[in-house]
Amino acid sequence: MISALVARSFLLLVTSVLLFFCNQGRSESKVVNAVPSATLSSDTAQSAYDFVNSIGVNTHLNYFDRTYGNFQFVERELKSIGIRHLRDGVHLLNADYNKAVYSRWSQLGSIGIRFDAVLDPRSALGTLTGDKLNQIERLAGDTIESFEGPNELDISNIPDWASVDRDYERDVYQSVKSMTGAKPIEVLGPSLAFASKGSSVGNISDRVDYGNLHPYPAGKMPSLVFPEQLLLAKEVSGDKKLFITESGYHNALDDHSDQPAVSEAAAAKYIPRLFLENFSQGIRRTYLYEFLDEAPDPGLTNFQMHWGLLRSDGSEKPAFTAVKNLINELSDSAEPAQLQQMTYSLGTPNTQIHHLLLQKSDGQFFLILWQEVSSYDGKKQEDIAVSPQPVSLTLDHSVRSISTYEPTVQAQRQHVYANVAKVSLEVPDHPLVIQIEK
Repeated sequence: MISALVARSFLLLVTSVLLFFCNQGRSESKVVNAVPSATLSSDTAQSAYDFVNSIGVNTHLNYFDRTYGNFQFVERELKSIGIRHLRDGVHLLNADYNKAVYSRWSQLGSIGIRFDAVLDPRSALGTLTGDKLNQIERLAGDTIESFEGPNELDISNIPDWASVDRDYERDVYQSVKSMTGAKPIEVLGPSLAFASKGSSVGNISDRVDYGNLHPYPAGKMPSLVFPEQLLLAKEVSGDKKLFITESGYHNALDDHSDQPAVSEAAAAKYIPRLFLENFSQGIRRTYLYEFLDEAPDPGLTNFQMHWGLLRSDGSEKPAFTAVKNLINELSDSAEPAQLQQMTYSLGTPNTQIHHLLLQKSDGQFFLILWQEVSSYDGKKQEDIAVSPQPVSLTLDHSVRSISTYEPTVQAQRQHVYANVAKVSLEVPDHPLVIQIEK
């Protein structure tokens, strides 16, 4: 999965520097930094429903000998957190195995969960056909919403891996499009451990519905990966929109051999920001790696065992609570009939404050503010005490109420301001959710 993360982190840093100089004055980001201005301007909201549905997580439901083996626990915690999009691998073995694995998919489907199903030539699936994918979809209880091409073949040691990637993705695309089910199923491109290897694969946008990235921030703030990863993705998927099917942070603080760790406290700040930053960049969905720590490692010496939102003993990390609260605050039952504009200004001298404007189907606006700064010093292995920054939010008219939430801190609302058009806020280095009731 991520055995080459150190090299990838170094390559990401080098690429960032090079592309900074190549792209001065050019930005593909939809995140708008707050500016010290009292001028009101109109901003069209994005859908809160779409944002919540942009949140996904990787699972390994066939790891029966690890923490995923306790399926009742997995189901309970998935239901609790509210994530409804999972990414998992497809394997077909004997009838007993198939029943054991895909009955789990089907059961999770009963609580509204849907799957991105990864197809890979190393999974012994044999020749791909529409009939075979129909079989997998039936086994999984009609829970599959996308099929994804091979996972990180660029670090697989397969000879001529790029040719294998291209040909297998063609088979994936043709097979999915020949399926006979009633619902449409999307095709995601292959993932690469190093997006810079995309030039070896070449443009295969004719055999994908969406491109695919695995941009790990290497223990840094989430926005580190932009805009270079978006530019590199074009080598493979052209102008197709993107999914990020792996990204995240681990907490193995005593593993110094590979990907840098962050504290659990820092992950609780970074992970909600990861989803916000990626959605703001136009990413259709981000699948965090991963839902559970796979096995006990009390010494925190094996980074592969500490990517989860939950610890291997079943306890919830702070990031679990932060994501759960964010989803609860922004969940909606449907898309807004029409996305509206809100006229407002954000006055602050701090240009590192990012914001995202969302709207629910009942018309309420939700403005999310956060400082996009470092929250953890990886060299010192210390959390960074980031001071909240003052921001003045001014609306073009008085509203019934403005309520604030900090999902990383608590589920309950923190402040309520009634019949106001202007409020003074303190923005932390984690999301500040501002509910605006007209």
